[in-house]
Amino acid sequence: MIIALVAMVMMAMSTNAQSIDNNSKLTFDRMASYLELTVNQIEPVKKAMAQFDNMLGTINQQQDASIAGEAWETIQNRHKQTMKKILSEKQYDKYVKTLDLTAKNTAERIMDQQLANR
Repeated sequence: MIIALVAMVMMAMSTNAQSIDNNSKLTFDRMASYLELTVNQIEPVKKAMAQFDNMLGTINQQQDASIAGEAWETIQNRHKQTMKKILSEKQYDKYVKTLDLTAKNTAERIMDQQLANR
């Protein structure tokens, strides 16, 4: 059940990332402001975010929920390691809280939609 939930969250986040693409500059600018990125951090963070989005897109095609769930965990952990190298400790803590909250909210929204469809 947990693996299926993780897979659904991952797929929804990937879909959300694609829909946000239209407003990606605004979204990135808001995140950069929230994290108080320095000039030297902007490009590495943009690159890390693009890699994260691309990796999420590959999982979206996974049919097996358990494999997708495991892949989501691996991708998320790699992304967090990358961001930890770029960001200060304070920035990283803020970023991880935001990322985790987004995943939690997405999971809750998916569960609510599933309950409503029953």
